[in-house]
Amino acid sequence: MKLGWLLPAVAAFALAGCAGAPKVDSRDETVSLVYGYFDMKHAPSTLEWVSLRKYGTPKEGEWYSLAAKDGLFFHIGVEPGSYQVDKFGGTGGIPLLTRRPFEYDFGAKGRNRTALRIAKPGLYFLGTYRYVNHAGKGLLEADKFEMQPSKSPGEKDVLQRLVKELESDKSLSAYTRQLQLAKKRLAEL
Repeated sequence: MKLGWLLPAVAAFALAGCAGAPKVDSRDETVSLVYGYFDMKHAPSTLEWVSLRKYGTPKEGEWYSLAAKDGLFFHIGVEPGSYQVDKFGGTGGIPLLTRRPFEYDFGAKGRNRTALRIAKPGLYFLGTYRYVNHAGKGLLEADKFEMQPSKSPGEKDVLQRLVKELESDKSLSAYTRQLQLAKKRLAEL
């Protein structure tokens, strides 16, 4: 039985909903706000968490769990380094019958489209992607999928949702620096 989804799922639930502020010092000016969007309309599950993996360091395999809500995912306190989305998941199926957790691999072997290098503190957009299902050939072959870049919603729309989330969630109210970074970028778009 594969339980690779358990740790990220527990971490995501610990973040409660989309927000529930992670343990980040609100005065720490060395961390960055990282955000993105996954369209899971054609997936067998919802999006509840995203794992952002750090790579290229002696501590290979460190990761951040980004809570997600309606496709938007973000983390308010990512330290400098090289990262990419490793895995993501949520629950799906028919309630009380086939409801179960799903875990997806974004493509962690080598670099993927979400790879980014945080050299200085700021705001980093991972992009917008949509889940595309490729049905298996027959009953015994599992379906495959890919995450394709998408133009909709654009960065401005995703950022508007992020600003709204930062303003409305009381557990995120202390992160005024991150909110100001988001508003400044929104004004530029």
